[in-house]
Amino acid sequence: MSGIKLILGLGVTGSSCANYFIQNDIEFRIFDTRPASNIDQPISTYNANILYLQKYDDSIFDQIDEVVISPGFDKNHEILKESATRGIRQLTDIDIFKKYCNKPIISVTGTNGKTTIVSMIEHVLCCSGRKAIACGNNGISPLSVNTDLYDYIILELSSYQLEYMCDFNSYISLFANIDQDHLERHESMFYYLDIKLKIFKSSNFSIINKSLLEAYKNKIGIEDKYVYGLTDTNVLINNKVINQVSYDSSTLYFNKKFNLLYRGTHNLENIVGVCSVVELLNIDIIECLRSLISYSHLPHRIELVHSYKNIDWYNDSKSTNSASTKVALEYLDNNVILIMGGAKKDINYKPLSPLINQKVKLLIFIGENKKYIYHQLNINTKIINANSMDDAVMIANDHAGDGSKILLSPASPSFDMFNNFEERGNAFKQAIDKYVN
Repeated sequence: MSGIKLILGLGVTGSSCANYFIQNDIEFRIFDTRPASNIDQPISTYNANILYLQKYDDSIFDQIDEVVISPGFDKNHEILKESATRGIRQLTDIDIFKKYCNKPIISVTGTNGKTTIVSMIEHVLCCSGRKAIACGNNGISPLSVNTDLYDYIILELSSYQLEYMCDFNSYISLFANIDQDHLERHESMFYYLDIKLKIFKSSNFSIINKSLLEAYKNKIGIEDKYVYGLTDTNVLINNKVINQVSYDSSTLYFNKKFNLLYRGTHNLENIVGVCSVVELLNIDIIECLRSLISYSHLPHRIELVHSYKNIDWYNDSKSTNSASTKVALEYLDNNVILIMGGAKKDINYKPLSPLINQKVKLLIFIGENKKYIYHQLNINTKIINANSMDDAVMIANDHAGDGSKILLSPASPSFDMFNNFEERGNAFKQAIDKYVN
């Protein structure tokens, strides 16, 4: 790295890049479109002459040889076009990481379930005596990882990262699923799919979900792909039907010797995908499944947070699109009170209508997009609008009866009322603590 680096965006990723450059005596500058008051990362540690906020002039490009793009940076911003016109190489923190990482990399992408998959892979590998760490889009910066401490690096990659990545080298790459999401940025499903498919560009082993492959068989070639997924009664792992493994609506069985509970079809497919990855690392399927019995599910994903008087409260705040809410509703029985809504996003909510009519006795809308969702749904379910999370929980509590399942599954981003899905989920838990007993 010879010239000066220009970091675009001072969020978590941009800050991790700056820290890496400081530690390695690499000169850099930072540009962020926001004023200092709107930036969560500390900026007092940076010299004023390297920090450009809201606006910039031509001097920002002096001696710049690489532009490092943060995932959330506006793809239509003029500085990207101008740096491209100047012939300056554009890359990501993942590309920087791969320059010095000499350990096998397992890359994972998909619309939903990415973080769960990478954490499951990490868990199974560690249980089998390998040293592994999951990083990337799960919030752990790859540039903060000392690769000397690990046998495997597991990278969670979003479409925002894949869009600008240059180095796609991976030992194993897994593409789990795709559904309508991020179309305000990617414009169409086919462009979104093209970006996701970049994960296979330079991989020793390419693994893909059977249902995804079948849905886009004219767009995705089956050549050199390892396919996983579900048959009617068994599972498919790396192109092989595993007759020893069967499943029903809630449980995975291995030759009836032991059972593994799962949370909905989507979670079962995640488990099968994990088995496909680790089998290529010479870990038996039975060893993988036994390891997953001790796996602790991540919070905010169909998380049972409270049970009282035969009423269960589930926090599924991680649901930021309709596909994930569909999974949550499929997982639960009838008699559901659904809390739904958040920041407005270009999402098709119509497919949720049959499930809501079938399972939801009360739909509580929250957030700025409540009218946007309502006008897409064709439902007979009773609807109440809430003004806050506390209000939504109190309404749900008032209408709950014996056997009710209260589900926060917003099918929307959180940014209208909260900084992130974690804050939203915690607000739900706090409201339960206050109003439910």
